[in-house]
Amino acid sequence: LEMVLFVAEYQNLKANPKRKAMGSVIEARLDKGKGPVATILVQNGTLNVGDFSIAGTSAGKVRAMFNEKGKNVKSAGPSYAVSVLGLSSTPNAGDEMYSVDEKMSKKVLSERLIREQKEKIQATDTSVDALLSRMKETEYKAYNVIIKGDVQGSVEALKQTIGSIMNEEVKVHCIHGGVGAINENDIMLASASNALILAFNVKADFKAKVLAVKYKFNIQNFRIIYEAMDYVTKQINSMVAPKYREVVTGHAEIRMIFKASKV
Repeated sequence: LEMVLFVAEYQNLKANPKRKAMGSVIEARLDKGKGPVATILVQNGTLNVGDFSIAGTSAGKVRAMFNEKGKNVKSAGPSYAVSVLGLSSTPNAGDEMYSVDEKMSKKVLSERLIREQKEKIQATDTSVDALLSRMKETEYKAYNVIIKGDVQGSVEALKQTIGSIMNEEVKVHCIHGGVGAINENDIMLASASNALILAFNVKADFKAKVLAVKYKFNIQNFRIIYEAMDYVTKQINSMVAPKYREVVTGHAEIRMIFKASKV
């Protein structure tokens, strides 16, 4: 703490509490009763209840804020972390948050959504190297996985760890990851893509449970990342085809041929 204060004083690091707020999303989750909840660290300015905020491709009016003790607060100045309610969806951890007016938030949000779609199209590389790498990937059997978690950080961690699991024949593909309970769309996507649903600290809603029973679909629930890794590793190892090889047990030499008229 002394070193932080020394560097702040030496480099003259100051914030202006009178300007509109800007900060970073530390964590985000989908609460059953409150909806999208984002934990935001205010880095400059002051965030007030009623301000329009935008973080990544999520925007909305701040309906309520809670401090680290869970108490309701009306405003949060520089260097304060608060849980914010009112965003349209759960932003990603690390997204920058800005307080803007309502018209500006809608304009920026539409621009970001268009840019995100363009980036997805541009990400489809059609070069020779990309085609060769895809051909190599097709040599592997695909084990599709859908990940649902309670918070964004857990989902990202699972996607990275589970997505890196592979053996000589099978490779894991995380086709979807999201925050919140398992819903009807997740079951339909899993059924269409023959994917496994990994639920991390979340449960399935009523419609999803009914569909899971109907399609005889198994949802795996986990609370520890390593248990999920072990389960997926065992599953892909069971998909490896058995190897057959010829084993020589001995040699024989023909010394004489006997002719039998009946044979």
